[in-house]
This record gives sequence, structure tokens and C-alpha cells, in this order.
Amino acid sequence: MINIKNIVTITAFVMGTNCLFSKELPKNLDIPVELTKSEQKKLERANELIKVGMDLWNQLNTRYNPEKVTNYKIDSIYNKDGYPILVKASKVFEEGITIKYELYHKNCVDFWSKHKYDSPTGLENAKKFQKDALKYIEKAQLNRRVAENYINEYVKAYNRFYEAISLELISVKKEGRALQIFRDWPVHYAYQWDDDVEKDLFPTKINPNELATIEPPKPTEKPKDKEPVKELPDSMIIFYSVQIAAHTILMPEARVRETIYNGKMKMQQIHEDGWYKYLIGHYKNYEEAAKLLNEIKVDKAFVVAYKNGKRVPLKEVTDSNNQLNGKN
Repeated sequence: MINIKNIVTITAFVMGTNCLFSKELPKNLDIPVELTKSEQKKLERANELIKVGMDLWNQLNTRYNPEKVTNYKIDSIYNKDGYPILVKASKVFEEGITIKYELYHKNCVDFWSKHKYDSPTGLENAKKFQKDALKYIEKAQLNRRVAENYINEYVKAYNRFYEAISLELISVKKEGRALQIFRDWPVHYAYQWDDDVEKDLFPTKINPNELATIEPPKPTEKPKDKEPVKELPDSMIIFYSVQIAAHTILMPEARVRETIYNGKMKMQQIHEDGWYKYLIGHYKNYEEAAKLLNEIKVDKAFVVAYKNGKRVPLKEVTDSNNQLNGKN
């Protein structure tokens, strides 16, 4: 079992054992963060185990597809031959996922140890990812305990193990996303992650008696810094800039220059869609902005476009400019 200390047992997650979801497991993703050599070896080992588990799972879906079960007797090929493969796949997945989760979790803990006197702010998303990750692990552990009781009931065991493995893979991704946010602190980038549609794969049935234990969502904190937000100039109908940072909390320009960009170019600060964004450069064409981006060498910076003061996709304005200039 995944060994996480101080986990509060959740008994609310009860799924119908005869309910069969899609057999496609969530993808195994690596988070783009720097690791030590020893940590990288652990990650590689974890991925090897998870790959073995994926191969076994594909074998189950090909040879022992639970949707095709017609014989539920104890001596059926599904119980005699398929069940041992199912158990083996489950154990391999658990071993690999445990290594990967604990690797990410340890680095998250290290972040708080290093910054226990800094009072880091703007990390609500990361905290939520970690909280969700723990809940998914708790639900997965419950499903594993139930699955182990279905020794001669292949379909029920398959359903429960499927839920457990899926939840564990998702929990690793969430813990990794939290780590990525911690590593980028004090800057909070727009990470371009896909929507977490998998959070609705396994809806939780809540017992009314347990509603009192669920904390209501906390209101979003307003920026404490009263420094006025500068409005983006719209003297040009279309212009390009380089976005060097974005944060949900207002950061003084001096802090941005100290931690991200220490050049001499004028910095523009705007507030849109709940984000405080920091831009440099103000050009009529994309080429000049791209040249600036290449020169400043700021990690994760990128070119952005505005039309009449509003952010628009690059392709939309570059295509328009090319047409006006007679380019194909």
C-alpha cells in the first residue's frame, strides 16, 4: 500500500461494483522539473514498472475483456487465467506509482522546509492539487481493499482495480503539478495544462452524516499590495509584446526584475482574467518581438499579441498583418 502518514480515512467513496467504466487508464506523465541523478533513476524505475503494468493491462483487455464475460463460474478462464494477471498488473502499478508519488511528495515537503520563514503566497492552486492527490490516494486504497475480496469474481475485481489504478495515476499527476508550481515560485505561470476532466470519472457518494466534515471553499484572497495596476496602452491597433511572467498575486516591479528579468527595458503591468501579467516591448510586427524574446533569454517567456487593447491569439493577428502586407 502507498504509505502516506496522517491520512484521514475516507469511507464516502462507494461505487457500484457492477459498473464498468472505460478500460483506458489515464496517461502516465512526467512533470518537467529538475531532479537529482538519484531521483532521476528512481523516476526511470517507476516509469519502467508502470509501463509493465500498462502492458499487462492491455493484455487483459485483449484476452480477458470483462465486457465479454459470459461464464461467471469459479473455474472460468477469466477467474483461473485472467485474475492472476489482473493481480500482477495491480501490484506492479502500485509499486511504480508509489515510487513516483513519494518522489514528487518529498520535493514538495522540501519546498516548505526551505521556505518555512518566507510565508510563500499565491500557492492556493498547488495546495489544492496536493489535497486532491491525497483524496485520490485514499479512494484508491479503499478500492484496492474491496478488490482483494473478489478472488473468484473477475469482473468486480477488474472494476475495482481499474478505479484504484486510475485514481493513483491521477494523484501522481496532481502532486507533480503542485511541485512544478512550488519550483516556479514566486512566479506563477499559465502552465497550459489540459482541463482535469478525469476528476469526474469516479463521482464520490457522500453520506449526509459526513457533510459536516467537508470544509466550505475559502474565498479568494484579494491582493494585499495596494499598488495601482497600470493599464495597457492601446495606442496601436495591433501590437506585440513579450510576456515574461504572470502571477495571481500582484508583485512589485522590483521583485520581478530581481527574480526574472533584470534588463533595462520598460516593463508594463496589466491585470486580465484574474492574472497580473508583466510585459516588455511594444512592437508593430511579430518579428521584432520574437527577436527580443530570443535576446532576453527569460525562461518560459513568450510573445503575445493585443488588438485594440485586448489579448488575441497570435495566429489571428499575424494572418491579418500578412494579408495587409500582401504576403501569402
